[in-house]
Parts: sequence; C-alpha cells; structure tokens
Amino acid sequence: MWSKAAMVMCAGMLAAVASAAPEGGSVVAVADGALIRYRGWLLALDGAQAATAADVRLLSASGAQAARLVTGKLQRDLPVWTVFEAAKDGTRLRITALPGLGASGPAALLLDFGAGDYRIVIPASSLARHEHGLLAQHYPGADLALLLQDSKRVMLPLGTADTQVFGQEQAAPYLFSKTKR
Repeated sequence: MWSKAAMVMCAGMLAAVASAAPEGGSVVAVADGALIRYRGWLLALDGAQAATAADVRLLSASGAQAARLVTGKLQRDLPVWTVFEAAKDGTRLRITALPGLGASGPAALLLDFGAGDYRIVIPASSLARHEHGLLAQHYPGADLALLLQDSKRVMLPLGTADTQVFGQEQAAPYLFSKTKR
C-alpha cells in the first residue's frame, strides 16, 4: 500500500513535470491506478489519489460492470462504444469505451488528448506478456497502454521497437509529448 506521503510526493513530482512540459504530459503509476496529466488536465485512474482534485476520475470496467467516469457531480457508466468529450483551457479530452481484447473481456478505455495529440489505451483486465503485441493491432493509433499487471498499473509504449514496460518502481513519471499523425 502506498502511504499518503508517497502519494503526495508523486503528485508533487507530477505537477512539477507537467508545468515544465507544456506541449506534453506525464503518467505516474500509483497503487492500482495512475495519475495522468496533459495540458492542464488531471485524470485519476482507479485507486490513484492526487494532492489536488482530479478533473476526471476513471474506474476501470470489471466483469460485466461498465467502466465509470466521475467529473464534478457527474457520474456515469461508460458501456462499450460510449464516448465522453470535454474541453479545458482549449484542450480537448475524449474518452471512449472500447471492446476488450477477449470476446467477453471487460471494456478498455481510450483517452484521446487534443486533436489526436496523444492516445492512451487502458485495458481493464490483465494481459499475458505474449498478448502485448496485440494491443497496437486491436487499438490502432494508441501511443501508450496502461496495463494491469500483478494488481498494479504499468506503462507500455506502443508503436515503437522499444517494448520496455515502465511501472511503479520508477522514481520519475513517464513523459510523453504530442504525436504527429
């Protein structure tokens, strides 16, 4: 379990990194979730807690239960093919619930920042290592996958020859920048 001090420290590091990279964003794996920052947006996934209130809290799908989105007083389920769009400070965020890799697996979430600037896919269930290669095929255009591995979120950059998985053991956030399409 992460202590409150460790979560606050990670959130502080994340805020410092985000302010230093206005054209990009960062992801920090925290507990069974992640904190994602991009141009003023702060998203908290699953069990991640931030030092400041998240703009959007996402709860992964589980079994037959749909993914859930919480923003302010709005709480809504995100069944497969549901889209949620919002803008903050001129930066668009689009969240789409997509079918999981397995025929009956829980839905994955696709986060699309800006005008196709960067895309993060979040599968709800664990994947075997040999299935990692299927992510880029199943979710074309995704730049990063936030995988669930041993009850923790880890990051896997997609579309590159580098298949290194980044996880909680890292002291620094995973940084990303706008992708030209």
